[in-house]
Amino acid sequence: MRRLWPSRQAVVIGGVLIAVGTVVWHTTGRSRCRSIEAGFWFDEVTYDSGRFGGPMTRQELETVVSMARAEVTGAFSGLHIAFTDRRAASHRVRVVQELRDMRVRWPRFLPAESRPVAGLGGQGAVSFSWIANGAVAYAPETASRSDMLEAIARGIGRAAVHEFTHLILPHAPIDGSKDIRSYEYGSAARREQYFGEMHWGLARPLLQERFGRCAAGDES
Repeated sequence: MRRLWPSRQAVVIGGVLIAVGTVVWHTTGRSRCRSIEAGFWFDEVTYDSGRFGGPMTRQELETVVSMARAEVTGAFSGLHIAFTDRRAASHRVRVVQELRDMRVRWPRFLPAESRPVAGLGGQGAVSFSWIANGAVAYAPETASRSDMLEAIARGIGRAAVHEFTHLILPHAPIDGSKDIRSYEYGSAARREQYFGEMHWGLARPLLQERFGRCAAGDES
């Protein structure tokens, strides 16, 4: 029986078509798919107040770190954003003891800030002292030390979510949100920062559009 082989021209044409198809697949895949690495970590921090009941212990601080990280990763779940403690991540937010407003000459302290660089990420910070004091101040009279500890963790995590959103979506007007229970709301001086459920508002569709459509193996 005679074996039929394709002509040289057919082989060349077939190879070109495969190459073009591969390029198109990668191009469309990459246009639909983006992912980033986000660094989140705590510097050496401490806390003490009379109402809190004395200095925060090392074990309590570990609980705060774990819960705050869970708040951050939970808020961005379903998106192709990988959280790590790597200091060189393109988008990074760290928790510091205090955060001074360097725009003014007199001492003024901030709950959080971020400095985005469009297209490249940027860096932000959250003040442990400011948020911890806020959590204790907004805690109900019946709140236990454990309740306040959890409120501190939620407050820090939610502040970090807000700053990460600024870094990821530097042109989105998220501080204009009027929804006091949203991550986008522009002030940490509210009870909702520390207690009760929190949800996304206008930023979530934008995040979903940029980081929510990756298929397995398509990340870039």
